[in-house]
Amino acid sequence: MLGRHAIVCGSSMAGLLTAGLLARHFERVTLVERDPLEDSAQPRKGVPQGVHTHILLRRGLDIAASIFPGLLEDLQAAGAQVMDMSADCEWHVAGIWRKRIHSGVSMYSQTRPLFEWRVRSRLAALPNVRILDGQEAASFLVSADGTSIRGLKIRAVGSDAETELEADLVVDASGRGSRTPQWMEGLGLPKVEETQLKVDVGYATRLYHRPAGFDPGWRALILSAELPRIRRIGAILPVEGDRWTITLGGWLKDYPPTDDAGFLEYARTLVQPHLYEVLRGASPLGPASSYRFAHSQWRHYERLPRLLERLVVVGDAYCSFNPIHGQGITTSALQVEWLGECLRQGMNTLARRYFEGAGSMLKGVWAMSTTEDLRLPELDGVRPMGSGLASWYGERFQRLTTKDDEAIQTFMQVMHMIKPPTAMFSPRLVLKTLMRQPVSSELARGPALPTQGEQQVA
Repeated sequence: MLGRHAIVCGSSMAGLLTAGLLARHFERVTLVERDPLEDSAQPRKGVPQGVHTHILLRRGLDIAASIFPGLLEDLQAAGAQVMDMSADCEWHVAGIWRKRIHSGVSMYSQTRPLFEWRVRSRLAALPNVRILDGQEAASFLVSADGTSIRGLKIRAVGSDAETELEADLVVDASGRGSRTPQWMEGLGLPKVEETQLKVDVGYATRLYHRPAGFDPGWRALILSAELPRIRRIGAILPVEGDRWTITLGGWLKDYPPTDDAGFLEYARTLVQPHLYEVLRGASPLGPASSYRFAHSQWRHYERLPRLLERLVVVGDAYCSFNPIHGQGITTSALQVEWLGECLRQGMNTLARRYFEGAGSMLKGVWAMSTTEDLRLPELDGVRPMGSGLASWYGERFQRLTTKDDEAIQTFMQVMHMIKPPTAMFSPRLVLKTLMRQPVSSELARGPALPTQGEQQVA
């Protein structure tokens, strides 16, 4: 045990994972959350993107399962769908349909509220964890010399009465609206630098019945963008309750409508007609929900010459990415994993060690996300040296994944953050990527469109 008490601000996925980790290192852990929390898989106000499709990368899932043993079995029992990311998914990318093989990279597909609920339930079951919902952080408590955190002031939402909580460590997992930069500046610390990339992404999601007897030969369907030419995406993923989540999205304010006719028409304009053909015969379970994301942002705590000791920041409060790329939860999990490594070295200089390591890790993830977005010439962002070459190689590599088993397995492992991006640059894969090879007519043509009979079943 490293201390008597630790506080986590926010029950985001980053906050839940952090609290579970800290329960192993502190006598008591308190999770402070502004929203009221129900013991069910209900969307909550503080997670406006929660009703939309989430792809949980395997690396993040493995970290969550290491913090909460039994989580994977719990998810399956609650109806989560387990799929091989290649064998079970029909995926159009770089103008070609990707070859389907057993990649060995499995993913769990469920709604975000279900995943959050099962993790929160496991956290609440820990005997040394207390969850205070309906409460918000008001300000930090700091040491007499102003160099270290000693706790947090909290208050009930809508109240001015404050309660002081003493703590040996405070973790901010309160999301993009985090007030830590302002509070630190108010204590006389330097302003936190911030990098932003404006993407103006928007998407709409709707739940549907998965029609009985409808078997197109795949369990999931993904139609990727081909930036800068094709800027719209579409996806069908199975979730608990024998349902589908169907999501449509686009960059640069090319937002999909949420009315019935507009949603269907947007689907018709996608790069391939398959999602549209499925959608026009499917039965929705409710209205479509929209979400808009203006910019990716990175608050550079790792650059600060002075830090508040015993304060760390995780998740979107630190760095948040274009959600279309599906990296958010897994990147948060990697930060939590790194925090655990830092804690094993003790509490001395914890903040400095944590932010230096987390900042280094974020460089790679930020580059993966923004390099793709920066293929859009309209975006106002600094393009790193070699980004044009990286985009050119990446597109050719994607085309290789339409026919080469090794390339498919490697890409899936990189996408799911099991391997670093450098794995795609092995001498053998570089040679294969640079060689021009014909694509079979089957992969160029793709899966058959749903038949009229299948539409009637739907």
